[in-house]
Amino acid sequence: MAEYMKKASKNLQASQELQKQWHDQKAVLVQYQPGQKVWVLEPVAPRALQDKWSGPHTIVEKKGEVTYLVDLGTARSPLRVLHVNRLKPYYDRADLTLLMATDEGQEEDSDPLPDLFSSTDQDALVEGVVLADCLTAEQKDNCINLLGQFSELFSTVPGTTSWCEHTIDTGDSLPVKSKIYRQPDHVRDCIKQEVQKMLELGVVEHSDSPWASPVVLVPKPNSKDGKKEMRFCVDYRGLNLVTKTDAHPIPRADELIDTLASAKYLSTFDLTAGYWQIKLSEDAKSKTAFSTIGGHYQFTVMLFGLKNAPATFQRLVNTVLQGLEAFSAAYLDDIAVFSSSWDDHLVHLWKVLESLQKAGLTIKASKCQIGQGKVVYLGHLVGGEKIAPLQGKIQTIIDWVPPTTQTQVRAFLGLTGYYRRFIKNYGSIAAPLNDLTSKKMPKKVLWTASCQKAFEELKQAMCSAPVLKSPCYSK
Repeated sequence: MAEYMKKASKNLQASQELQKQWHDQKAVLVQYQPGQKVWVLEPVAPRALQDKWSGPHTIVEKKGEVTYLVDLGTARSPLRVLHVNRLKPYYDRADLTLLMATDEGQEEDSDPLPDLFSSTDQDALVEGVVLADCLTAEQKDNCINLLGQFSELFSTVPGTTSWCEHTIDTGDSLPVKSKIYRQPDHVRDCIKQEVQKMLELGVVEHSDSPWASPVVLVPKPNSKDGKKEMRFCVDYRGLNLVTKTDAHPIPRADELIDTLASAKYLSTFDLTAGYWQIKLSEDAKSKTAFSTIGGHYQFTVMLFGLKNAPATFQRLVNTVLQGLEAFSAAYLDDIAVFSSSWDDHLVHLWKVLESLQKAGLTIKASKCQIGQGKVVYLGHLVGGEKIAPLQGKIQTIIDWVPPTTQTQVRAFLGLTGYYRRFIKNYGSIAAPLNDLTSKKMPKKVLWTASCQKAFEELKQAMCSAPVLKSPCYSK
């Protein structure tokens, strides 16, 4: 019996460990700091089996591994030791919306709403266009004469195209109305100023629409002081949920890069607040309505954040460049012209600029490059029959610290995956990290030796600064 008892005890322990491992798959260790605000799950008197969340209450002290001393603020028992399972973080509404709208991976120049009031005179002048240093004096004169014929194209004010308009198909859905987010006092004046600027530009107007989406202001990534540089955003998640999808295809970035890399001369153009150059249909205007403390407004032009905005914009640039595909390409507002000889390049530039002018679009001069041997396009350095990743992105990968959550793992895989063509056997190397993102795995990742090895191998692969040869389609 003693021998069987030992075996039974050993089997029971193994079973308990297996059960614990199973139940802890999605468990996340939550820790609180003294002074942090939390919700507390308390029983409802006199119903002992019914609980409710109350708060906010304040963490006073950590008593054990999973227990905390909490100030409940009641006369009967102001302080109580509670298990972590009866606590959850309390977020102030303003802080929550700031976190929701901030995107760490967003480029500094891709503001959801363009800051046209900070534009300089160079943005509107042909002289602001960047000409390649490798061009001869004669070639530069050719460029200046050509651009002078299309001087009206360059402006800091968005043009208005009649070639298309953006519609929002919500079917039979009832209007979506969201409450106004509570905003910190120091950003309320900023909201009023942004709305006033847009009213002056004519991109928004007063509205009596039954639709309403909330506004959030978040610090820009390059802002040292959030009170000075803020990004105006509208949370259209509710509207997007009831919007039917526009299936118009977006070009493959890798195919566009391969096409451009073999060219000898490259030019790129950037439209002035490209999305704002497309009008909204009358029905769509009311659906873009947003609410602020100062009133109810709606957009008159297409903007970032709308579900089908990229599809509409891509359809427009495809129409503008129709028949010019042999020497021009566009990924949304990144328009590129490529040629194998200088004489051909001048002709190609003239045709593309003429088409842009007919469409009623405008260009931001300071973000245009003409006659370059190599250009930065879609996160790659292309030209001279070579393709290479950007050095800044490589450094970001090198400096990446080991992730602790699934979100951080996905972010790392997203960046390295964009450059997977430069890493031989990328899928095999990244397999342990991809396994961490499975829905069956806990959100707090279990970082193993194999994960660390894969993490370091991907970094090392990017450190080798690989350069690819562009494909020769004629062969």
